[in-house]
Amino acid sequence: MPCKQGNRENLERAKEYYKKQKEYNPVRELWKSLVLRVHKTEEGYKGLNPAERTYWCIGILEGEVYNGGFHQFFTNSSGEHYSDVIDALLEVNAFESLRLLREAAELLFEDGQVPTDRALRNSLIKDYPKEGYKEAAWCIRLDELDKAYWSNPDALAEKLERYAEEHDLVTPFKQEANKSVDSTR
Repeated sequence: MPCKQGNRENLERAKEYYKKQKEYNPVRELWKSLVLRVHKTEEGYKGLNPAERTYWCIGILEGEVYNGGFHQFFTNSSGEHYSDVIDALLEVNAFESLRLLREAAELLFEDGQVPTDRALRNSLIKDYPKEGYKEAAWCIRLDELDKAYWSNPDALAEKLERYAEEHDLVTPFKQEANKSVDSTR
């Protein structure tokens, strides 16, 4: 029996979404492998080649800004990669995202300089006021920057996927998918 509030339809959409998440996806596997290498190996981020670093930097920017805005990007460990993220955005010609990132840095840090050290960065970044958040000019502007980024002005996810294809970052994971299919035959 159909539900007049549309809950049944929402449940079906959620089931389909999670079903797709379980399917093998070479791009998702690439990301998972980079996360493991950065966080679980001695070399960490430094062990990535230049193309992997570009992919990583844009991936962390996307994840942080879509999750909690530019403020979250800068306060989390991702902020230590600020200068590499700038280079990565230039590499994929994401100029509007770059402009937004730079403006956020200038807004959040007095001199626009973003320290790589997390403790220092967090001691220098503007912190949201306990009261009057919606009236503070810098908070209003930061919210506008977040929303502008969320509007996806550079189609960054698509550019990043294309970049991964062009630099053969996904190829090993496509081959892995093919091996799995071949072994089931």
